[in-house]
Amino acid sequence: MGKTSLINMLGFRSGRLMVIARHDGPRRDRVYWVCRCECGNQTVVAGRELRRHAVKSCGCWRREASAWSANRTHGHASLGRLTPTYRTWIYMIQRCTNPNRADYRLYGGRGIKVCKRWRDFAAFLADMGERPKGKTLDRYPNNNGNYQPGNCRWATPKQQAANRRRKQIHDK
Repeated sequence: MGKTSLINMLGFRSGRLMVIARHDGPRRDRVYWVCRCECGNQTVVAGRELRRHAVKSCGCWRREASAWSANRTHGHASLGRLTPTYRTWIYMIQRCTNPNRADYRLYGGRGIKVCKRWRDFAAFLADMGERPKGKTLDRYPNNNGNYQPGNCRWATPKQQAANRRRKQIHDK
């Protein structure tokens, strides 16, 4: 195999990083560079990761984002587990906004929307409260109306069945 030429990356920028020197890294088949981050830290990064912009900081962005999201956490999603209330809220949004969902035609496709206030989970939670065990979100009293305060309730399966709209021919 032929010898490859070294790409001089001194001064190259990727996100918050600027290359300041070459580094003898742990692998001989890769070229490593010392980078100074805008936060003042230095880090060593493989050249190919810099060229692809796969690494953009010393890790400070991740720490900042983590601290920011921790301040905004609603406590209804952790370690990949969602509470029933949060799952209900996500599915409500998806049914009305995602044309790739199989049931979109029955909700968003029919013009049913989620009010602007309820696009924020905290507002939905404040208005509806926690989902009681054994109940689901029901648009009541107007089953053809939007998801909004005053038109939704937590309902039992029996209440849901009594509130269904008549099946239309085009709903096949």
